[in-house]
Amino acid sequence: MTHPRTTRTVRRAAAVLTALALAVPLVACTASEAPVGEVPSSTATPPPPTDAAATDAAPTTPPAAAPRTDVTADVLLPRDAFATDGEGGSETDAVEAWRVPDACGAVVAEQATAMRTHVHGDGELEAVVGVQQVAAFATADDAVSAAGALGETLAGCTGAEGATYRPEPVAVGAQGAGLVTDYYGSGGDTAMGTYLAVTRRGNAVTLVSAEGGEATVGTARSRVTAQAQQAWELLCAYDAAGC
Repeated sequence: MTHPRTTRTVRRAAAVLTALALAVPLVACTASEAPVGEVPSSTATPPPPTDAAATDAAPTTPPAAAPRTDVTADVLLPRDAFATDGEGGSETDAVEAWRVPDACGAVVAEQATAMRTHVHGDGELEAVVGVQQVAAFATADDAVSAAGALGETLAGCTGAEGATYRPEPVAVGAQGAGLVTDYYGSGGDTAMGTYLAVTRRGNAVTLVSAEGGEATVGTARSRVTAQAQQAWELLCAYDAAGC
């Protein structure tokens, strides 16, 4: 004989097991389904398409222009920029020695691709002779080297017949250098003498000077430095940065 209490217990356990069996599929189904109107979390959003045409059309930096290596008359100062008397003078377009005092020795712009030398005045009756030279080089580095060598030459000038030579910096362009020629070695800006200046712009080097005459060192320096500034401004075509 089966006990009524035992029968009820067995029936209750069977009912619980049946309820659990029905609940498991429902939970699994609910976990795998996303709410209506939403994308399941396991679905990744595709990346936007790459515009290959836009990438190919990106601007590129144009190549740098080749430096100017010729020297024409228009890059030198005009005659009226020099305080000279008389109509004499000369112009040459050959690569030659820099026009410096004999006491400095000879130095040639050997690496120059072109050069022009303009001389204004004949030097008669103690008149001042204005001189300018411009040399162009294949690269700015070559011009730097040439200007440096010329500056060293000016620093090595030795006196002759009582004259003294004093190199000094010039605040014009790059590698600006000046040279005082003191006729009698008396010193100071009131001494009688002449002046010479050298400067560089890009791949060009220019020399400007006042030869001879009876000016004081101070007057000669003032004039030649102003001329060197004007000469530097005419050399913008040799400057990679432009005018």
